[in-house]
Amino acid sequence: MDAANTSNPSDKKKFIWLVILLIIAIVVAVVWWWNYRKYVSTIDANLDGSRVNVSVRAMAPLSAVFKQEGDSVKRGELLAVLDSTMTEDYRIVSPVDGLIAKQWVVPGDLLQLGENIFTLNEGKKLWVTVYLQETKFDEVRMGQQALFTLDAYPGLTFYGKIFYIGANTASEFSLIPPDNASGNYTKVAQRIPLKISIDRVEGKEKLKANLRLLSGMSANVKIVKE
Repeated sequence: MDAANTSNPSDKKKFIWLVILLIIAIVVAVVWWWNYRKYVSTIDANLDGSRVNVSVRAMAPLSAVFKQEGDSVKRGELLAVLDSTMTEDYRIVSPVDGLIAKQWVVPGDLLQLGENIFTLNEGKKLWVTVYLQETKFDEVRMGQQALFTLDAYPGLTFYGKIFYIGANTASEFSLIPPDNASGNYTKVAQRIPLKISIDRVEGKEKLKANLRLLSGMSANVKIVKE
């Protein structure tokens, strides 16, 4: 009798934990079902923007650079100069307003015709580039509403809409062609590029005040099903 009584508290604890786990499982299932019914979701997405390469039009050594990665530049602003004794076209100016994203060479390098000195992010307008599985492609349309979060700012939610749907899968223009002539073929879901605008942001005011969006940031996207 005493042994039976002492086992009851343990059994009750087990039962309580079982009920708690069951409730958690039900909540998770409901949340998953709600998201599946309402959204097309993907984590294969990142911030993106227009890029412009600044290249040389003559073969000559690079004498000096006047801007560094991260600097803002204006159209027509002097960025670098080549050795003026080897070419008349020695002044390198910015073709657009933008931000220097990458510097490819340093003073003293002998540059070849067409070689890039800088890559610029043109202006400050960014968007989200999404690579959507083809199995979900029939659920997206131009102008469809979307929301997304960034790993860098988990307290903020961004809103926009689809303004571009690719005419080809992403693999069509990859360095490794999708064609397979070896006979060994493994079917994989192709990815179709989409672009989503950044129209507004909601969330913590402190984060919004210090918001700094950079091309390449990872995004978690939900496209609202129609």
